[in-house]
Amino acid sequence: MLKTFSVKDLILIAALAAVGIAIKPLVGPFFKILSRPMGIPGGSFAGGFYMMWLVLAVVIVNKPNTGIVFGILQAIGVLIFGISGNQGALSLVSYSIPGIIADLVYLSYRKRAHLLSQISICALSNAAGALISVIVMFNHPPLIIMAVAGMAIASGVVGGFLSYGIYRSIKEMRII
Repeated sequence: MLKTFSVKDLILIAALAAVGIAIKPLVGPFFKILSRPMGIPGGSFAGGFYMMWLVLAVVIVNKPNTGIVFGILQAIGVLIFGISGNQGALSLVSYSIPGIIADLVYLSYRKRAHLLSQISICALSNAAGALISVIVMFNHPPLIIMAVAGMAIASGVVGGFLSYGIYRSIKEMRII
């Protein structure tokens, strides 16, 4: 699977995955203040900010399986750096599934770098990651699961807008 990627592609994927890991400790505590009183994982609120890096990798590299490579790299990164929280080895699943969803949604669009595709990729990937956490790890009842899914989608929409803005800026500056 990695043979389809150039060294430049892999460096870009790894760099964006690292930024996604690095931003978690900065953004996470703020969102946890909002979500903990409701018993909802903070990732469902903050996930859009984490997933926008996944979206940028998928859109910039523009090759199949970018999302899954990104997800696996992030999972390995959080395990190595010890910031996997309460997920432990389950991080391999909770980070890889959003990458798979990102790849599937990305492939379903013809105009992949447009706003709607980036919003869809981010919202659905974030919802998948949040649902894995809330169902598998927290075992919440259906009403909470639906609320988390809604919040994750809303956060993903915001992340999609942000990723589109970043993508447009770096495209206009001819960085990519």
